[in-house]
Amino acid sequence: MTKQTNGGTKDRIIYAAIVLFSGKGYSKVSMRDIAKNVGIKAASLYNHFKSKEEILHSLYDYFFENQFKVRPNIDELLKQAETHYPFEVLGKVDFRYSREIQENMDRIAIIGFMEWKTDKRSEEFVKRGLLDLSNDLIRPLLVRMVELKKIEPLDIDAFICLVSNLTFSCALRNYSAYPVLTDQWATALRLAFSLIKPVSLSTASGLSA
Repeated sequence: MTKQTNGGTKDRIIYAAIVLFSGKGYSKVSMRDIAKNVGIKAASLYNHFKSKEEILHSLYDYFFENQFKVRPNIDELLKQAETHYPFEVLGKVDFRYSREIQENMDRIAIIGFMEWKTDKRSEEFVKRGLLDLSNDLIRPLLVRMVELKKIEPLDIDAFICLVSNLTFSCALRNYSAYPVLTDQWATALRLAFSLIKPVSLSTASGLSA
């Protein structure tokens, strides 16, 4: 069940919108529907948000605020790539949200994908918060590891596509009645990373393997 809180009315409006927009679709939800879900009068909703669009965009702000808290620092990972085993560093891009907000984050991701063709902010959200995430974290690590001869060259674009599709499909599952278990996700990601081949010490030294 999507996380509810005992916070203020504005927070309860945001959580209600997450549930309604992801369940019915943004275009099919009215301000009155949101107010009813929160338990306030429709007119009172406008004391907190000027429009339904402003509520939608607040969901994206909520997403980015929580993502920023757990997202690893790419500069630190690039430094570690020079001295650490490749899979030890790559494993750190698998950041997790707390159990309390995971469903909210998954639902907001689905809302963004549903609305990206009709709303410019939604399009920016999908690109920055979801599609570019692998580009921002995994791509520079793979490029650097190839340069350092830590891993064998690979089709990075195809690998980024694979991980992005895996992440999105898991978000869809988590939004449904058949969520992906933490162990399942970790195993799936390990299988994807198994496509990356480390360079043996003998090969890196120019000797025959």
